[in-house]
Amino acid sequence: MIRIFKITILSACCIFLASCSLINFSEDCTYCGDVEIRPDWTKLMPDDIKPALTDIYLLSPQHTYSYGITSDTLVKDVPAVNYKALAFNSHGLAGISFSGMDCPNTAKAELETCEKNGRLYTIQAPAFYTANTGMKVIPFETVICEPVLQSAARRINIDFVVTGNADMGVSSINGELSGMAYKYGFRELDALEAAAWLAFPSVRSEEKGNLFSSCLKVFGVNPDKQGAGSIDNLLEIALQTTDGNTFCETVSLTDIFSGFTARSIHITIQVRISLMGIEVSVTDWSTGQEDHIDL
Repeated sequence: MIRIFKITILSACCIFLASCSLINFSEDCTYCGDVEIRPDWTKLMPDDIKPALTDIYLLSPQHTYSYGITSDTLVKDVPAVNYKALAFNSHGLAGISFSGMDCPNTAKAELETCEKNGRLYTIQAPAFYTANTGMKVIPFETVICEPVLQSAARRINIDFVVTGNADMGVSSINGELSGMAYKYGFRELDALEAAAWLAFPSVRSEEKGNLFSSCLKVFGVNPDKQGAGSIDNLLEIALQTTDGNTFCETVSLTDIFSGFTARSIHITIQVRISLMGIEVSVTDWSTGQEDHIDL
C-alpha cells in the first residue's frame, strides 16, 4: 500500500508539472517578470529641456499597461509576453491630443486644427519627444527597457532678405505654409496626414535691418507625397511697409520639400520690393540633422 501510495503521488506530480511546465509555458498558467524602465534622454539638443514626466505604454495583444514616471522605475509582476514599449511626454503640453493608445499600430498624437476661410489650419508642434521599441518580459527575471526619446518635430528655418526700393521701409513679414502634417504616428515615428496650413510671423534681425527670420516646428511636411492626399507646399508671404501698404506674393516650395527627410531645413528667400509690388524667389536652401545645418 505504501508503494502504491508513493507511485500515486509521483504520478500526480508528473501530471502537474506537465500541465504547468517551466520549460514549455502553458496557456493555463500566468508567469510574470519585472521590468526596469530607463528612459534615455541623451538625444536631446542643448537647448531642449528634459520633461518632468515620461509616459510609458507597454502594449501587447493580451495586456496594456500605462505608467507616468519621473525617473528610472522598476515595475514588478508584468505578465511574461512580448510588448511594444511606447515612450513620450504629454504632461504640460498644450494643443495636442492622443488616440488609439491601446495598440502600437493605431497610437497617434494630433495637433489642434481649425477652419478659416475654407482652409484647415494647424499649430506649431510643441516640445514632444517619442520612442517605440520592442521588449520581451522573461518569467521570474528582470529585463531592462531603455527607450531612446527623440524630438517628433522637424524644424523649418526661413530667412527673408529684403532688397530693392530703399524708400519703402518694411515693418513686418508674415507667412502661411501649406502641406503641414498635424498627426504623428507612433508606429512609424513620423508624420501622417498633411492637409493643413500653418500661419507664422517673422522677427527682424537686430544686426541686419533687411533680414527677417522665422523658425517653424512641425511634425512633417506633406509626407504623403505620392498619395491621393498629397498637396503642394505653397508659401504665401504678406509684407507690410511702414507707410501702411501690404504686398502679397506666393512661392512654391514643393520641389524643395520633396526630399526633406532630415531633422531640419534652412531656406533663404529674397523679397525684392518695387513700386509695383514685390517679387519673391528662393535663393538658397540646405538640410541637416537636428539643428546642425549642412552648408
